[in-house]
Amino acid sequence: MTSARDNKRQADREIFTGNQEAKLTMRVECVTGYAIFMTDPNGIVQTWNSGAQHITGKEAQEMIGQHISIFYLPEDLEKNTVIKNLALARDKGSHEDEGWRLNNAGLKFWVHVHYTAIYDNQERLTGYAVIVRDMTEFKAKSDEQERLIDQRTEELKNAFERITDAVMAFDNQWNYTYVNQKAAEIMGIPKEELIGQNLWNRFPGEQKLIIHKLFKQAMEEQRSIQTECFYPPLKIWIHATMYPSSEGLSVYLQDISARKQTEQALLESQEKYRQIVDTAQEGIWMIDQHNKTVFVNRKMCEMLEYSEHEMQGRPIAYFMDDAERRQSFESLDRRQKGVIEELEKLLITKTGKHIIVHMSANPIYEHDGKYEGALAMVSDITEKIKLQRELSQQQERRQKELSRAEINAQEKERTKIGEELHDNINQLLVTSKLFLGHALQTGQYKTNTIRSMECINQAVEEIRQLSKGLVGPSRAASIGLVASVTDLVIELSALKNIQINFDHDSFQEEITDEGLKLIIYRIIQEQLNNIFKHAESSEVTIQLVHRDAHLELWIKDNGKGFDTTKKRKGIGLANIAGRVIAYNGKVEIFSSPGNGCSLGVIFNLFH
Repeated sequence: MTSARDNKRQADREIFTGNQEAKLTMRVECVTGYAIFMTDPNGIVQTWNSGAQHITGKEAQEMIGQHISIFYLPEDLEKNTVIKNLALARDKGSHEDEGWRLNNAGLKFWVHVHYTAIYDNQERLTGYAVIVRDMTEFKAKSDEQERLIDQRTEELKNAFERITDAVMAFDNQWNYTYVNQKAAEIMGIPKEELIGQNLWNRFPGEQKLIIHKLFKQAMEEQRSIQTECFYPPLKIWIHATMYPSSEGLSVYLQDISARKQTEQALLESQEKYRQIVDTAQEGIWMIDQHNKTVFVNRKMCEMLEYSEHEMQGRPIAYFMDDAERRQSFESLDRRQKGVIEELEKLLITKTGKHIIVHMSANPIYEHDGKYEGALAMVSDITEKIKLQRELSQQQERRQKELSRAEINAQEKERTKIGEELHDNINQLLVTSKLFLGHALQTGQYKTNTIRSMECINQAVEEIRQLSKGLVGPSRAASIGLVASVTDLVIELSALKNIQINFDHDSFQEEITDEGLKLIIYRIIQEQLNNIFKHAESSEVTIQLVHRDAHLELWIKDNGKGFDTTKKRKGIGLANIAGRVIAYNGKVEIFSSPGNGCSLGVIFNLFH
């Protein structure tokens, strides 16, 4: 039998639940950055918040009772996309989707949608909670970035197609990801048949070949390897250069069969040697035991822009700068010891032009085994090196662009969250405070009301601090970095008895990138936090200086310092270093026990 006390408890629970639902409804209604609404099990709209009106242009009275499919494109309706999304949410409990939608003006906008199935106490489907976020601006920027990257990648691919070397690339599972036309010609297989194919599945009997063993070695050791070897399947000699990375392996191949034939011809006939070397497409350079030139072919003369007569008798060092000469002397010593080497050298032509050449250097001996000199086969690889550097720089730039995009996206999300906390939830708490204050004035539930007001006051202050910490200097363009840092210094100085000086006289805020200003603000936050926790300082100086093409940030304290040679726990300095990379910066730290710490961050503004 139900007692009066039980009935009262049930009534109290219903009142409490009703209050909670009312508060939740108020919060949802105040959110403008997201469309949040409910549908019945068939997708008919039951509720419609202000965010939904802002994003779609439809007011609540227009939408309640309408099916959510009115925002979908005709092609999505033909594919039953709406029904499929709701079915997936029903089966899995929730479902996420992205795509184009139509607003009230008939314009397309890109959204991210989260569906959540709602069930009653008897596990019957009662409808769906739908949260929609407008991602149109992010989608446009992402598409444009991808377009620029694809355009540059295509330009580099076209450049690789023009060079005379064979170029191929594999991912870390040994699947072909790129094959240029020259590589396809050497292998005798159309490149379209190789892309996406696994190397070992396509050529199962070749894993024991020297060249393929070196492929694996380069990846295992993560170092570049060069080799010359005979390739039995094609009956050709090849020179291969392998460049490994964590993503896979790039390989540059040259068919050097003609060169090998030339070397053999040198041994068989002096006359035949003369005819072949003069028409060879590689330079041939022979020196005596004193490192002086005794023979060069026509191609070698063309490379260096000298006549054969002008090169005769000149030491090989004559065609090099000082740094290259020192390395060359060491290389020639190895040649006298019988070492065969593949070298890259910087040579200077008659007109002063610098060229990069690949040399295959071999020692030459007389019949009695005495060292007679050396023979080098020389190829001009200046253009190839230039293309390789361009590709490396492009990859580096792309990584930095992705890092910047990731940081900017994170900060944008933090800003939105901060604004929502400050402008919505804080207002709700202030309103609650007013209601509780009224209760206090009437004399009802006085003790509990006083405690509630104390908790609410604390919550309001905590949310204000959280909002400011999340938003940083990007919350409004009018605030600016200098003003934001000044506010931060004032607040922190009040928390602890530390004198903080902020010097920004030479800082030019109006020409500084907004993203960079945000990075600087976060670094100052992070380092001041480190100082407050660990340094035991009484004075801190922050300097922000524009110096030529650099922007310098220095944060110095007079605390207890630390040994920079020892590994430190924590992630504070690691966080600072991570933020600096995306903006071409470097971090310098000067500290020792008892002598405080100086943290410097230098950004190259025109890199």
